[in-house]
Amino acid sequence: MKRGLFCTMLMLLLVAVAVAETVPFNGLLCDIDGLGIKAQISIKGSEKRTISGKDGKFGFTNLKADDVIEIRYKKSRIEVAVEARRSAKIVLTDDYKLHSVSDEQSLVDAGAEYVTRRELPTKGGVLTAEMIEREGFSNLADALRAKATSLVIDGAGNVTIRGVNSIGNHAPALIVCDGMEISTINAININDVASVEIQRDGTLYGFRGVGGVIVIKTKSGAKR
Repeated sequence: MKRGLFCTMLMLLLVAVAVAETVPFNGLLCDIDGLGIKAQISIKGSEKRTISGKDGKFGFTNLKADDVIEIRYKKSRIEVAVEARRSAKIVLTDDYKLHSVSDEQSLVDAGAEYVTRRELPTKGGVLTAEMIEREGFSNLADALRAKATSLVIDGAGNVTIRGVNSIGNHAPALIVCDGMEISTINAININDVASVEIQRDGTLYGFRGVGGVIVIKTKSGAKR
C-alpha cells in the first residue's frame, strides 16, 4: 500500500516538473491592418524554427530572455528581441519592416495552443555537419544521394524530390542557402554545411516551391 502510494506521488511529481519546464511563447505576425502574415520564423543561433499560419499565429517553447526571433518574409529578414516576453504581437509595415512589438495578454492566455499547432521538430534535417565529418563525404551531392534516397541529383547540381506532386511531375526543387535562393548545390562547399533539410511542401515559397525545397544552413549562417 505504502509502496503504491509512493509510486503514485513520484509519478505526479515527475509530471509536475515536466509541465513546469515547458513554457509556451505565443506570437502573432501581422501587417498594420491586422491581417496575418505567413512567414518562416526561427530563434537566432538555434535549431528552433516554425512557420506562422495564414492567421499569423506561431509558437515556441522555453525561450530564453535574451533570445532573438528571426523572421524571413519575402526578401526581408527582421529580428525581434524576446526580452523576457511570454508573447509578442509583431506588426510589419507595408515594405516588410518592423513597425511595432507588443505584449498581448490574450496570446499568453492561449497557453500552448499555438505551439502544438505550429512548432516544428528541431531535428528536421537529413544531413548535419557531424554526419559529414563522421562519414567523410567530399561533396554535398554525394552526401545527399547517400542520406536522402528521395532525391534525384544530376551532374549540374539540380535536385528533384521524388513523390512531390508538381506540374508535369518534373519541377526541380528550389534550393535555399541561408535564406537566399541558389541555382545549384554544387555552389556549396560541403565543409561549410551545418545542416540540410528537405521540405516537400514548398507552399511558403509560392510557385517557386512547387517542386519542394532544399534548405541549406551553413556554419556561418547559423551564427548570424
